[in-house]
Amino acid sequence: MSTKKQQRSRDVGDEPRYVIGMDAHSKQLSVSIWDWSDRFNARLHREIKCVNIEAMVATYERNVDLDSITVIEASNNSAKLKQLLNEAGYRAEVVRSDTIANKERKRKVCDIVDAGNLALAYIKGDIDEFVWTPSDKYTEYRDILFAYRDASKEVTRVSNRIWNVCSRKGYKLPIKGGKAKTATLRAMIAETQIGGFAKEQLETLLEDYDRLFKRKEDLSRKIAEIVLANPRMLALMQLHGVNYKGAFALDAAVEDPHRFPQASKLAAYSGFSPTLDTTGDEEDRARKKGGTHKPLDGEGRQDVKFFFTEAGQSVLTSCGKTKLGKWGWAMVNRGVARNKVACAIGRKLVTYGWHILRGDPTPNRDSEAFFKRKMKRLHEAIGSKRMHELGYGTQREFAEAQAKTIYGNLPAEAPVAEKETDTV
Repeated sequence: MSTKKQQRSRDVGDEPRYVIGMDAHSKQLSVSIWDWSDRFNARLHREIKCVNIEAMVATYERNVDLDSITVIEASNNSAKLKQLLNEAGYRAEVVRSDTIANKERKRKVCDIVDAGNLALAYIKGDIDEFVWTPSDKYTEYRDILFAYRDASKEVTRVSNRIWNVCSRKGYKLPIKGGKAKTATLRAMIAETQIGGFAKEQLETLLEDYDRLFKRKEDLSRKIAEIVLANPRMLALMQLHGVNYKGAFALDAAVEDPHRFPQASKLAAYSGFSPTLDTTGDEEDRARKKGGTHKPLDGEGRQDVKFFFTEAGQSVLTSCGKTKLGKWGWAMVNRGVARNKVACAIGRKLVTYGWHILRGDPTPNRDSEAFFKRKMKRLHEAIGSKRMHELGYGTQREFAEAQAKTIYGNLPAEAPVAEKETDTV
């Protein structure tokens, strides 16, 4: 038995009298209540099937003692259910959905059986840890991040459809992106006098593109304002190649850095867990999920991995003379694929971010000149009018003030002649 399993033996004096397993879906849930007053002989107290989510708290108030713990299987709404029970005075925790996935089942599984198995897993000590759930503020941050990710995907999807239509019809392909794409296409439609269904199809796609692109820009501006008001996110922008979106993504995903005892744990959570050359079944499945010849196993937070892989590419492109850039180019020159090197740099940047979020001294920070450029771009993303409403001055004044907060007590730097390119 491992040390961790041995440590799972509980101090029975601290345990609740009732253990409740909950299996929840989008509209209904089932609970299995076990009386654990006899620590060596738990017995089924009551089962409640098919409870509407709206009636959950009222059902608990009628049937469940406050001296209890509810174990909820992780799902889309498990964090919300935990919050509702906590607000009503009940202790509730979320556990991984695979807690009972590998248990042998000799009969057809139903919700109430799963609920009972969850309760028994807690009683027997099979649950080593609970799933961490974000606060309300960081839940909203994550919703904004997901919305930005979805808007970006939709913009790309519609852009590809526009390209496909133009390619099939032999029209001039739009090279420019962003706002320039729609202006270029509308000019091309007018110039070549496209008519019929092709014109109707392109105009419909352009309307979708304009709407989605504006949504993406609005979310980008919202993210920039959140970063501006969050000192930890601003501090993360000290990292090479990390712009305000990358800083927002990492902090929104982490919230409490102390739940990761090591920087490598955060790197794995952020999607930077490498594939391994072994013959084990689990490693083989991870390698297949990550993709053939891919350096990462495909697990973890894909949103964080995207921004920090892009940051790794930015380091190679624009920060080649820095310590991190030289380290990356040394691997490229040894024959390592550039994309793999970008992933390796992204992983290092995440581990540096772990130190920043914990309040440790910043390792391998960006130069003050580059940081000022990032602050100017943050100012530009929010807009001069909005920055003036928030009480800030010009781009230069804002960048100087923010840089002084972080770099003011550091030794003076030599001038930097490198050109920086922000990540997407």
